Amino acid sequence: MISEQFLELQGYLKEFKNQSAEIQRRADGSYLVTIKGLDLPAGWNPRKVDILFIAPPGYPAAKPDCFWVSPPVRLSNGAIPQSANEGTPLPYDVPPGRPMTWFSWHLQMWDPNRSRLEHYYRAIVQRLNPPR
Repeated sequence: MISEQFLELQGYLKEFKNQSAEIQRRADGSYLVTIKGLDLPAGWNPRKVDILFIAPPGYPAAKPDCFWVSPPVRLSNGAIPQSANEGTPLPYDVPPGRPMTWFSWHLQMWDPNRSRLEHYYRAIVQRLNPPR
């Protein structure tokens, strides 16, 4: 199921966003999804980042939770974004310790029968606009 959803996400990104995505199965049974080259709106520094999130073991019954951006971001005034920090690493990251900002951000609605990777990506983009 996740491979089918990932192909849908790739198609959406290529057709509508001029972006690419990668997926990596991890030792714990989760999948790391990386979306390359998101253009952030004015108010962020830097203005282009990669988005990383984890589809946990048991996905889609287990919903994605939180996300990371690389390189680290700040608001244009230099402040750390709301509900974010730079001290929370991506679990099992290779290479470990790469610079990122972690967003402690949680979906309120997730229907494992209808929600998809693309929906989670769109929700992340909504979190990042407006900058806060």
